[in-house]
Amino acid sequence: MKKVPEEVKDAVIYQINLRVFTKEGTFAAAEKFLPDIAATGADIVYLCSFMESDDTREKDRWSLRQRRSLTENPCNPYRLKNYFVIDPEYGDDKALRSFVNKAHLLGLKVMLDLVYGHAGPAFAKDHPSYVRKDENGNAVINSYNFCALDFSATELREYLWYNMEYFVREFDVDGYRCDVGKSVPLDFWVEGRRRVEKIKKPFLMLDECEIQYNKADQDEAFDMNYCQWWTQLSFPDIFRCGMPAVALRLAWEEAEKARPGAVLIRALEHHDTANDMYENRVEKISSAKCEAAYVLCFTVNGVPFLYNGCEYSDTSRHSLFGRKGEFTIDRSKDPKARTAFLANLAQLHRTEDALRNGSMRWLDNSAQEALCTYVRTSPGGEKIFCAVNFGNKDVKADCPEFCRAEEGIVLLQRDAATPEKGRLTLSANGFLAVKIK
Repeated sequence: MKKVPEEVKDAVIYQINLRVFTKEGTFAAAEKFLPDIAATGADIVYLCSFMESDDTREKDRWSLRQRRSLTENPCNPYRLKNYFVIDPEYGDDKALRSFVNKAHLLGLKVMLDLVYGHAGPAFAKDHPSYVRKDENGNAVINSYNFCALDFSATELREYLWYNMEYFVREFDVDGYRCDVGKSVPLDFWVEGRRRVEKIKKPFLMLDECEIQYNKADQDEAFDMNYCQWWTQLSFPDIFRCGMPAVALRLAWEEAEKARPGAVLIRALEHHDTANDMYENRVEKISSAKCEAAYVLCFTVNGVPFLYNGCEYSDTSRHSLFGRKGEFTIDRSKDPKARTAFLANLAQLHRTEDALRNGSMRWLDNSAQEALCTYVRTSPGGEKIFCAVNFGNKDVKADCPEFCRAEEGIVLLQRDAATPEKGRLTLSANGFLAVKIK
């Protein structure tokens, strides 16, 4: 297992979906809010895809999700026409450079989206040798109704490697999030990273793929992987349906078994889940439960990941497919309390050695349907005991292994009593983190 870079240990990612981040939906409008993002403690701004979208209007070439949204907008930001041209919907080269420069002045890195798993029909028409063909010579259509790219073609590989270099060289970006990374051969990503790092190093690479499905991802190509079993499957069902909280532990164990020590993002929400929940966003289900989930995401091992508008406790509908200004963050709530809450979590994530460099071990408790308990241990032996109640009721649970937590320093606490003789008492959605010397 390769050594985890320091910039990855410090990382807190904040995702911007430009279409919903502001009513204007542009780089220039988003740039004005960069200080607010920095105030959350995030140090990486990740921009959803903004390259020129394919505007093909035939709906049989739209994805099912796009048709189901009823937005009637042909321009899906993840169905591309041109990988080098910024879609004028969002701005131009000058506006992107200004955004990146402002972010850097605030100490924020900028991560862009690479959508190399598929393209739109217009791209296939312009570059017929870059897409896979069936036995009749027609473009192969993938499960999204998009054209599958042909990575056996040397010309395509060179085209996309140059694309990776282009945005680093021309815009000074700091990282890439690779959409559906498993659909692209791993050796392509290894070589792409090698070329990019000749221009800028350190450079961050995030794969939208479970580590279980590509165990070699973090050998050379990527620094981080997604953990969709948390974000898309466990958290929504814990919030909506009362799925037992132990589901989070079981998903963690599957990933750890596949590749011990792998770095995964810890996201409550991202653009896909926000898109697919329509009017039933997690914040609308339970704001208190969201904050409990953030505590978990910042104190387990991995990279905390925030989705745009979380500092406003935003409950509005978001859509990848809406037109400019159709769906936007609701900024009517005062963000000060949530921003301070997130900033405190980010500070602990970076400064507490047990959280930044420590091992992770789940602890058994007598209320696993509601309660997550675990301990982080620093290389020097310092421990941080954590407990998060995802239940809708108060819980009293036995967790005898860490009765010593009552002697420690409380780092975080909401509606929780310090463990006493191994027994925990937490109110609904309460949490506790205690440092044990």
